[in-house]
Amino acid sequence: MRDSLIVTIGGQLERAVGTLTALVMKWGLDPAQHGIYSGLRLTLDHANRASLGIGRGAVQEIPILRAAGNEDEARRVADVAFAACSIGALIYAVGLLAFAWWRWPSGGSADPIDLAWSGGLVAVAALVLMKRYQDFLIALHRAHRRFTLITELAILDAAVFAALVAVGLWVAGLWGLLAAVGLLCLFNVAYLHARHPMRLGWGWDGPIVWRLLRKGLPILANSAAFAGLLSLDRVLILSIAPNGAEAAGYYAIALMGTGWTMDLAGRIASVMYTYFQTTIGRTRDAVAVAKQAARVVEAMAPPLAAGSAVAYVVAPTFLGLLIPRYAPGLEALRPLLPGTLLLGLALPSREAMIAVDRPYRLAIVTLPGLALAGLVGAIGASATGIVGVAWGMTLGYAAVYLLTSMASLGGGLGTRGWLVHQLRVAKAISWYAMGALLAAHLPIDGPAWRAFALRVLILAAWGLPALAWWGKAHGWGGLADRLRRRRGG
Repeated sequence: MRDSLIVTIGGQLERAVGTLTALVMKWGLDPAQHGIYSGLRLTLDHANRASLGIGRGAVQEIPILRAAGNEDEARRVADVAFAACSIGALIYAVGLLAFAWWRWPSGGSADPIDLAWSGGLVAVAALVLMKRYQDFLIALHRAHRRFTLITELAILDAAVFAALVAVGLWVAGLWGLLAAVGLLCLFNVAYLHARHPMRLGWGWDGPIVWRLLRKGLPILANSAAFAGLLSLDRVLILSIAPNGAEAAGYYAIALMGTGWTMDLAGRIASVMYTYFQTTIGRTRDAVAVAKQAARVVEAMAPPLAAGSAVAYVVAPTFLGLLIPRYAPGLEALRPLLPGTLLLGLALPSREAMIAVDRPYRLAIVTLPGLALAGLVGAIGASATGIVGVAWGMTLGYAAVYLLTSMASLGGGLGTRGWLVHQLRVAKAISWYAMGALLAAHLPIDGPAWRAFALRVLILAAWGLPALAWWGKAHGWGGLADRLRRRRGG
């Protein structure tokens, strides 16, 4: 809980600055340009998968090796994995350059959007190797449980990126924004090198590569399926919805209003993954990991539900005032919220299944949700645009949550225990959901500003006592024990 608190508090500072950065992007780009940037950013983020899971296999092995006292072998695995990941990233970058050359528009009257896509692919190819190095370095520090260092970097990353984005958009628009991404990668690597002596070496060992590939490829397949689930909505909008690039730009405001939940859940899950690995390494007991993961989900549910309630009540008005030209996307925000909440609660169960080496079962339970989201989202995209896509995602995310929880926790908790666990989670969510519905839809007469203030007060009166009870039950994330020790000292 203490490590999660460090990561969470730092993450919310980072998220606050990131929200300002997102607003600057939307002020500096029109919806069509923002849609293009979203597509290019997805292309860059997927570059890490070019290593075919070798990096994930290394991160899976290194904490276990270190726990067993095999520090030299852990360093050797890191160096070999880095070399293999770099080669994969280079191949991915070459492929992007070839694709950009193939689709480069010809003629004097080329569509500016086509030019932006092709030129953007060239820029992304140049960024791939830098981002691969940065991300693998961060992953290794996380595997060593250096959460304070990673949190420091996350906060600085957000602040530096905000400044770089503002300058980049002012100087060169979309191209300045892409340059800001590259400069940020260089800053992050320099900061980690300055703050810690760990460096990535270059080594090659065929048997180690093959072992990491066999271990990491199934994890990669699951990560790719999950990433596909997260990006499916934008893919459907860009490919099916009328005026896809513009619609994707509008949809960005819905993602902005719902992203808090997934962001917080992902940070907590990244901390707990190392603890699940430690538990399985010490006990070899998958049931113990399942019970641990169930406790994490139940502890996460109240703050995630409370944050979603705030987003439901506040985000449409707040974001509509800040970025009015993206206001058409707000109608997709509320339909998307329940799904993102449930998907966030699925993350600890996913990490627990990876920790106990059950990636194939995880893939089996993820794919039906992906298929459901794709089917309903595609129908919705053609029928009602971004709102239909949002409902499709929520249905798919709900299916992923239930199937993942059943596969990961059902065996350890038993059928009765699993149902009791779900009732506890549903009880926590229902309380905040009722408060959000009451605060958002209660008829209130008078000026809009007064009605909005009253709705916020209603939500606060409903939710804060429950959050206070939750904090007391969990020792305020370890802060209460720390304060008592200091007073006793």
